[in-house]
This record gives sequence, structure tokens and C-alpha cells, in this order.
Amino acid sequence: MRDSNIMDTHALSGAFVSNKLLRLVETLADQGQVLLSSAGIDIPPRAISTVLMIGEIPDVTAADIATSLDQPHQVATQRIAALIELGLITKRPHATDSRRKVLVLTTRGRAQYQSMMVMLEKIRAAMDALFDEIGCDLAAKAVEAVAALQARTLIERIGEMDAPDTK
Repeated sequence: MRDSNIMDTHALSGAFVSNKLLRLVETLADQGQVLLSSAGIDIPPRAISTVLMIGEIPDVTAADIATSLDQPHQVATQRIAALIELGLITKRPHATDSRRKVLVLTTRGRAQYQSMMVMLEKIRAAMDALFDEIGCDLAAKAVEAVAALQARTLIERIGEMDAPDTK
């Protein structure tokens, strides 16, 4: 992936925030994969939050993960299938509801989870340093931006700009 593209310098650059953020996500995922692999962690970067939930929440299901992470159920089940294939998690029947399957870490998964937790603390510290370097807590600003866009969508914002001045 290139460091920049034409949308970074185009006169309409501000309209391409999603392109820039996607490049940031891809950069973090690519570097995260290298970082995790170098530490002997086999968890795919995009499944880290799934493993975190399985490690922290008893009797968690695929539906719970999809809802909590605000992901389509299909994405959650694909990540879960990949983790099962890697031998990191397994499914078992829920103690009181046989229709539900809970996700649990395997022995190998627990070891990977522990390594992941150590690495996540290092990543958190590195990201804090990055945020200091760029003068912005990007994670907090991303949450703020989502909330602001949910409160007033792009179409509403554009409509407000296009509305005749009523003053």
C-alpha cells in the first residue's frame, strides 16, 4: 500500500475521509499482522476483538460478539470459523439453553490469549505515543465522529448548508 494517493492533495480531499481512514485501517492491520507474527501470536488482527471477548465474557455466543462489536453476524461467524480452524476456540452447548452455542478458548487459545493481552498493552502504549506525536487522540476522535454523524447524518448536514438563510 502506498503512503499517499491523489485524494490526499486533491482540492476535494476532505470529501475522501473514508479513503484515508481505510488506508489507516489497512496500514494498522498489515503492521499488526507483522507484529503479532513476530511475537508468535497466530490470531488474525481483525479477530483480536473477538478473541478478547471470548477470553473475557463467560458463555459468549457469536450473536453476542456481533452485537457487541457492531458487526454483521456473518462477519462474526466468519472470524469465529477461522479461529476454530486455527484451533484457538471451540463451541460447546450453553449450560441452560441447548439452542445456543457458547465459544471458549482451547488450551492453545488460552496461551495465545495471554500473549495477545501482553501485546495489546504494548500496542496501547505505542498508540498513546502516536497520538501524542500527532497531537490528537485518534481513537477518541473516531468515536466522537461516529456519534456526531449518527446524531446528524451527512445528508442532514448538507441539507442545512443548502437551506436558504432564514435570518
